[in-house]
Amino acid sequence: MTVSSGVGSAGWKLFECDSAVSTNDLARGLPAWNAVRADRQTSGRGRFGRAFVSDRGGLWISAVLPAEGGTAKWLGFSLMVGLHLVRMLEALRIPSARLRWPNDLMSGPKKLGGLLIEQSAKEVFIVGFGLNISNAPWTADPSLEAISTSIARVSRSVPSVEEMAVRTLDALADAHHAMEEGGMKAAIDELNPRWSRPVPAEISLSSGKKVSGRFVGLDPRGNLRLLDERDFEFLVEHQSIEKLAEIS
Repeated sequence: MTVSSGVGSAGWKLFECDSAVSTNDLARGLPAWNAVRADRQTSGRGRFGRAFVSDRGGLWISAVLPAEGGTAKWLGFSLMVGLHLVRMLEALRIPSARLRWPNDLMSGPKKLGGLLIEQSAKEVFIVGFGLNISNAPWTADPSLEAISTSIARVSRSVPSVEEMAVRTLDALADAHHAMEEGGMKAAIDELNPRWSRPVPAEISLSSGKKVSGRFVGLDPRGNLRLLDERDFEFLVEHQSIEKLAEIS
């Protein structure tokens, strides 16, 4: 494992290794402003423990950020992180870069990457982020071919994994600062105009039920706003949702 200090605008300490079961697991116990990157993960995971193919050529990184001030202050932090990662992709001119609620980074209809935020200690967050750059996860799992893509597939200019690690750490530091300044409201206020075009979606609830509608954004508390077949808006509480699937 190699270690670099003073990485990015926030001066991160970055640990890099060839292989890890999960970078989030390696980051657990590290102090704030430390990060871990692996060339590949053998058991990468997403929300609810779902498997996340993490082959060589992609970015697999987890960063530890402070979370002082109580739980209420950090409600919606994943939205702020997602917003800043979308900005990062836009700066790279990734076509149709967007955030699919709650944690998928997309290029048009296909997934480029995803994030997973865990709280390992009372005042510390671990932000795990995976991004397909020049790798091909569909080789390991052919079912991903129709729903996933990579920067190499959508852009003529393909950054190195090392460059994307620094860009990502800068985006996370900016998101942390923005959250301290404006909270969840600031994230929602910027994301909602990006979500103004209704997207047909099917939502699986933790109760086992499913709800369908056209997703148009979030209310001030982070609940999902959807339109029914008569264009009447209704809300779905975010904490009751297990999965949102877009319907093409």
